[in-house]
Amino acid sequence: MNPEPKVVYARPLDERDLLHQLLRGFYATHLSLRGHYREVWEPPTDVYETETDIVIKVCIPGVNPEEISVECNGEVLTICGVRRGPDPGSVRRYHQMEIRNGYFERKIILHIPFDPGGARARYEDGFLYVLLPRAAQSVRRVVSIRLGL
Repeated sequence: MNPEPKVVYARPLDERDLLHQLLRGFYATHLSLRGHYREVWEPPTDVYETETDIVIKVCIPGVNPEEISVECNGEVLTICGVRRGPDPGSVRRYHQMEIRNGYFERKIILHIPFDPGGARARYEDGFLYVLLPRAAQSVRRVVSIRLGL
């Protein structure tokens, strides 16, 4: 008589899972758009549709809008920039450090047809909004999107 097979239950990883956080931190160093290996962080991002646009909303408080770059290449929208921390010479000791500083980069692959030529972007209350006009079919070209300041 064979024993009952063991049932193994798995749960999806979530952000609170310590192992998941450690692995994300370990693999966070990668080749950035600028061609250098460095620690890169990814800001939280929402992507949703309105009647006329695809909206990408990125949470990046404390970032100078002049240090944000938005580029569209085919289906891939890349948002990158830098959030500067306090002057290292002025900090005597950290007691807690949770806010990521330095270079960030977020790539969003959009499988929804849009017209990059009509793209708009604005930075408001710590959020970057990129609005891409929906289109009947994809328009493939490379564009840099300037922030409306």
